[in-house]
Amino acid sequence: MNFEYLLPRTELMSGKGVLENIEDRVSKSSHKLQMEKKMTFRYLFPRTNLIFGEGALESLGKETRKLGKSVLLVTGRKSMQRLGFLDKARKYLEQEGLKVFHYGKVEPNPTVDIVDEGAKLALQNQCEVIVGMGGGSAMDSAKVIAVVAGHSKSSPCSIWDFSVTQDEPLSITEATLPVIAVTSTSGTGSHVTRYAVISNPETCEKPGFGSEYMYPRVSIVDLNIAKNMSPELTARTGFDTLAHVLEAFVSREGNPIVDSYCLKAIELVFSYLPAAYREGDNMEARFNMALADTYAGWAIAVASAALPHAMAHPISGHYPNVDHGVALAAISSNVMEFNIDNGDKKTVHKYCEIAKTMGQSIRECTKEKAKKSIQAVKELLEKVGLRVNLSQLKIDQNKISNMAQGAFKTMRRGVEKNPVPATEEDVEQIYRRSF
Repeated sequence: MNFEYLLPRTELMSGKGVLENIEDRVSKSSHKLQMEKKMTFRYLFPRTNLIFGEGALESLGKETRKLGKSVLLVTGRKSMQRLGFLDKARKYLEQEGLKVFHYGKVEPNPTVDIVDEGAKLALQNQCEVIVGMGGGSAMDSAKVIAVVAGHSKSSPCSIWDFSVTQDEPLSITEATLPVIAVTSTSGTGSHVTRYAVISNPETCEKPGFGSEYMYPRVSIVDLNIAKNMSPELTARTGFDTLAHVLEAFVSREGNPIVDSYCLKAIELVFSYLPAAYREGDNMEARFNMALADTYAGWAIAVASAALPHAMAHPISGHYPNVDHGVALAAISSNVMEFNIDNGDKKTVHKYCEIAKTMGQSIRECTKEKAKKSIQAVKELLEKVGLRVNLSQLKIDQNKISNMAQGAFKTMRRGVEKNPVPATEEDVEQIYRRSF
């Protein structure tokens, strides 16, 4: 049940004509997949080494020592402390002779101020490595704390200076400090991606930040931590995993390698999320949900999440108390319907593949058959107590226009990678149907 995986560092080019202009292609350092011709793609394997299984946290000290001598350990306010994993992490780090400074102020939907304060603490203590331990909020915060702390050595800055909302955002460079991610949930994928999402309460914006320099150097997935998730957290993060692969599978940047991750993750979520939700100590279910989360992270690291994530983040930007996974649960099925109704033959076929992987019987692929995937998602949400709409989340319909604008302003990449082009009017209509 335990393993380590040293990820390949080889960029893969596949398809007819890849030798054409090869000199030009290899001269461009890019971690992104680029569809160049039909059935031709580029794929640079994710860059995070993975340590996975029960007791994996014990490797934290040795892995961190390879990167530096002083550590900022970033967590949320309660769970890692209450469950004793903060003390264990500190012990493993100190056993390797490392200086450890704890920053435990991260909250759900972390803000600019939380990040900048953490970076200031890292600078004051000359930290060389940032360790994020917890859910997506802690790991995202660790990544962007590493950005701010690394770049502030030459000139003081804020994480907001790197935001896509700025007219001329700063570039994220190799000055970023190295990060190790210790995930406590099975849902965000943050432990293996180059992304982080941060909120600005003053502007009600929640943009994404992304760079190859933000990949964690090492990811630790300890099932002894994951088994402590509550049923509600299991459901919310589990659906985030599913949303990642539902979006990446139909993304405009998808490819056969990403597709294999996505289909396997869909299969695992439908097979094991209900069991993990009902039986928190079911280690087979925890193992497979953690594996699905990792597959999903690898998928979006290349193919990107699409329209549902682009729409969910503005909801949390305006309503910080709305959990990301819950926001996704409220809107994802309506985005799927939009894509199937307006998609081309390839898009419809992809949703038929999704439906089959979810256990639906399909002999001939049509739009109506493809919609079996939507019904399967709704049934899964019902099983894990997550069947919600925006009315139940007390979202004000007067905010729809602002949220739609926010999707295009702060998450344009997600909008553009959706298989069906969407306008602001389309997004507004999807929000309305989600009430």
